[in-house]
Amino acid sequence: MNARHPRVHGFSLLEAMVAMAIASIAFAVLYRTVGQSAFNASTVEERAEAALVARSVLASATFAEDLVKRPEGQSGPWQWSVQVQPEQVAVREAGPRQAPPPLQAARVELSVTRDGRAVLAWTSWKPYRGAP
Repeated sequence: MNARHPRVHGFSLLEAMVAMAIASIAFAVLYRTVGQSAFNASTVEERAEAALVARSVLASATFAEDLVKRPEGQSGPWQWSVQVQPEQVAVREAGPRQAPPPLQAARVELSVTRDGRAVLAWTSWKPYRGAP
């Protein structure tokens, strides 16, 4: 070793600052990823609950007339509304036989909301008990 220029061990201030900047960027990315994952998990859970409400509403009505009697309602924090529109559904059969006349059915549009925010919208069909 030279007495005039002693050998110094360790990091310079610039190296320490660069390492801290890289670490802070990595922590920011990790924080955002964890936050986004938590948001996605809550969104998936909310949609699953809304789907259960929608299935329950559709299962409660065998015929389209049953849904017309109760076009909206609430289940806990969930609100739902139903729109029923008559529609003819064509029936197709395989083979040379003549196709039967179209069925009278209802197009059912179901919307599920929570806190005034739409979470789920489904379209389904229900038969009529009698002709509309």
